[in-house]
Amino acid sequence: PTPAAAASGAAAAEEDDFDPQVDDVVEVNVAATEASPSGWSRGTVKKIKNRVFYFVACEGHMRTTQDVIVEKDSLRRVNASLAIDPTALFRKIIPVERGLHAWIRSQDSAGCLDDVAARTNLLAASITTGRLDAKGTPKVLLIGDEEGVLLGEKLLIEIHFRNQIWMQGFHDYRERFLEKIKAYETQWGTWHKEVFTVDTSFVGRIIGSKGANIAKLRQEFGVDITLQEDESTWETHITVAGEDENAIKQARDKMEYVTTRIQVDPDQVGWIVGKGYQNLQEIQAKAELTYARFDDKTSSIELCGLHAQVEDAKLMVAVHRDYYSVYQDMSDERKSMLKQFEELDKKGGGKGKKGKDRNGRGGADEDDW
Repeated sequence: PTPAAAASGAAAAEEDDFDPQVDDVVEVNVAATEASPSGWSRGTVKKIKNRVFYFVACEGHMRTTQDVIVEKDSLRRVNASLAIDPTALFRKIIPVERGLHAWIRSQDSAGCLDDVAARTNLLAASITTGRLDAKGTPKVLLIGDEEGVLLGEKLLIEIHFRNQIWMQGFHDYRERFLEKIKAYETQWGTWHKEVFTVDTSFVGRIIGSKGANIAKLRQEFGVDITLQEDESTWETHITVAGEDENAIKQARDKMEYVTTRIQVDPDQVGWIVGKGYQNLQEIQAKAELTYARFDDKTSSIELCGLHAQVEDAKLMVAVHRDYYSVYQDMSDERKSMLKQFEELDKKGGGKGKKGKDRNGRGGADEDDW
């Protein structure tokens, strides 16, 4: 037979004017066998049934006792090109690695074999056991001139086989990875989780040196912690997940750094902040804040620390602020009382605050209060 790769028989078979009749000499497409590749064999149409099925008697060594029954697309006109000298052909069988057995038997390998045949001018490049259920080890058969076959062997082994092995490894890894993702999603779906946002500047403090802080939290509370930075807002979203809701909350409390501002009336700044910022420093120490500072431009106190720490500090500031009105009333009352003493001293002939009382002591002084 003339191998299929040697001529474009399919195009000829599709011509509209090709209409084989009984006793016409044609070429019929013959499937590959263990001994030879697929190809076209010369034969004679013996019978046509329902204008669909053609009974063809093959000639040469493909001749059998029974006619070959095919449809029209497996027939073509007799090839007018010169016959190929079988003695000039070089034939080689290429073994296929075990990891590629399924691939070489699949339709995906057909394109690779066609590419090898086309690039090296081979007459044939096909597999010897193409069916998925075929027994034995699949092999690739190359037929052509010696130079083309040797080059085709290199292309097949060094390019196609090597890349297919890599791709098979990648697909195996991908499948295992997808299974892990599916298992993780199943577990994740049953877990409790909380998501919160912190300024990205706190991430280093949360993670700790070489991840020590976040590793400690994961181990201590048995939770999963993931961080995702949003570069557009300079914020980092933190997700804490686990089976125990209380443990999740405790882990969050250890990571949720916040910054807040408290406006202060100008006439209350001295009272709340304290002399030399003493009150503010005490609040920072007692609440264990990262920092507490007063901003003169905005007349506000800035508190920074873990969420719970900042809430404690806000409460301290609020309570201290509430006492301002009480101390203001006490100061006003003290001034009123001093004024009354001064008036009594004058009425009694005293000399004001420097006069003496009935016990011989000096009059009341502001410093006594």
